[in-house]
This record gives sequence, C-alpha cells and structure tokens, in this order.
Amino acid sequence: MHWVLGTSTREEFISFTDEMVLEEALANIRCPLLILHGGNDRQIPVSMAKKTAAGAINSPAVELKIFTEEDGGVEHGQVDNASLAIEYMADWVAEVFNSNPSG
Repeated sequence: MHWVLGTSTREEFISFTDEMVLEEALANIRCPLLILHGGNDRQIPVSMAKKTAAGAINSPAVELKIFTEEDGGVEHGQVDNASLAIEYMADWVAEVFNSNPSG
C-alpha cells in the first residue's frame, strides 16, 4: 500500500489514512446508498459504517447491511464469503432501481 499512497513507513501510512474521511462528501450523496460491512471486520469498525450511513443526509435511501456470523461475510470486504456480498448488492440494485426485468 505504500506505493499507492506515497508513504514509506507504517507511521506515514497510518497518518495518511487517518485523513481519509467521508464526512465532507456524505452530504453531497443524492442517490440511493448501500453500505455493506462485516460484523467482525478488524480493519474498519462497524461504528464507522454506521456513521457513514447517518451522514448521508441527502440520500433518498440509505441501507446499511452488517453481515453477521450467522450470515457469513463478517470479515473486511466480505472476503470470507464474497459471493454473498455480490448477490446482496445485485438484489439491492434490482430492487432500488427497479431493474429486475422479471419483476
């Protein structure tokens, strides 16, 4: 990740990523928003996903899906069950944007 962000030490990386926040952009979201989060994500706390959902005040529809141990997909980016997340996103898009040709 250092080459992506232009950092060379762990400290620089953490300092840089601490500045990567969505607060200022969230109010500009004016389309439906789906946020997927793993309940056991050890990189990004669930509280940040909740904060993102709460901050999207101009979105006409915000859904926060937190995958549980029962669901699967509890790790960061649903790496423990990526197909579950993909299916969830596809179903959400079809429902929200009424793009299901059979529905």
